Amino acid sequence: MKKRLLFFIPDFVYTIYLKYINRSIINVFSKTYNKRVLISYITLPFRYHNHSHSNNYEVTSAAKIFDELGYVVDVFNYDGKLPDLEKYDVIYGFGDVFQKYFESGLNRKKTIHYGAGMHVFYQNTNTLKRIKDVYRKKGVWLTKSSRFVPKTWTHQTSLVDGIIAVGNELCADTYRSHYEGKVYSLPAPFFKTVDEPDDIFLNRSIEANKSYLWFGNNGLVHKGLDLCLEYFSTRQDLSLHICGSIKAEKHFEQTYSKMLYELPNIHVYGFINIDSIQFKQILKKCSFVIFPSCSEGGGVSVLTAIGNGALIPLITKETSVSTGYEIVIEDFSIEYIKKAVEFSQKLQYSEILKLQKSNLSYVLKEHNQNIYYVRLKFAIQQILNS
Repeated sequence: MKKRLLFFIPDFVYTIYLKYINRSIINVFSKTYNKRVLISYITLPFRYHNHSHSNNYEVTSAAKIFDELGYVVDVFNYDGKLPDLEKYDVIYGFGDVFQKYFESGLNRKKTIHYGAGMHVFYQNTNTLKRIKDVYRKKGVWLTKSSRFVPKTWTHQTSLVDGIIAVGNELCADTYRSHYEGKVYSLPAPFFKTVDEPDDIFLNRSIEANKSYLWFGNNGLVHKGLDLCLEYFSTRQDLSLHICGSIKAEKHFEQTYSKMLYELPNIHVYGFINIDSIQFKQILKKCSFVIFPSCSEGGGVSVLTAIGNGALIPLITKETSVSTGYEIVIEDFSIEYIKKAVEFSQKLQYSEILKLQKSNLSYVLKEHNQNIYYVRLKFAIQQILNS
């Protein structure tokens, strides 16, 4: 009984803590405007500023924009308890709020869906295909390493006044196939934490040209780490550096334990803070970032590696990143991982430097936070005025 209580209390306390830090924020900027917007997203970035994920910048940017446009701003967690919607002029973001509004009997409120990834139908289909692929090879269901979204929230992708999708036009097209209105695609923003990324790629050792970085968060199969492990385990002459919370997905870690921890050319660092010296050191070790994900909203982890370290991306089109200088992984298989890596290994040193410089220049120009802010504001204004 005592052991059960000790096990229960931390979870109970943690649940209370989560509810506390994710509580709603009413009138973020303490203004007295006549109009009011409900932002359904996440509230944590308004209490704790950090670089852990680009959604911190995305939601705070939306709040500032609505403030600039003369709206009192209330922010609620997308899956939390919602207020009476009658007092709002605009509903923005994603989550349960859209179904609640469209079933409420209320009318004439502007609704804007913010798509932080590809359309949920597209994402769920692709992520489960990848899970099935692993099952066929390994005989285990690694569903906790997918990025399956249980709620489809179809109201928000069918009935709203406009959709803003983070990513390139391929990402936006996944919404257009289900929605008749206007879809605005936005270049994903990233956090630039390295002041002089030029110094990194201009001073790398020649050994870095045989090193690849996989940099991601949860959903290890969804993001293709299994494919990278299977390929690089056969290439002892190349190195794979892995930054991500591997231990958070125990079944994946157990299934790929030998490849993760027993091979000399595969290096696992766990979660890495992009503000850290260690992150900069890892960027110096690698010339390439490899990310065969099956569905992303702007591929922020790839942009972070390029924008801070000038790495050359080997990516699937489903990352929804297109610098114009990427090496495309054409499908989710070892065959196409091999094809992309072998192509990268045939590049001359001068070609590698040129591609690194071109990728860095593009990302710094097209994916900086100012560009995102301006384009987000334009999209919001267009939808409000439509």
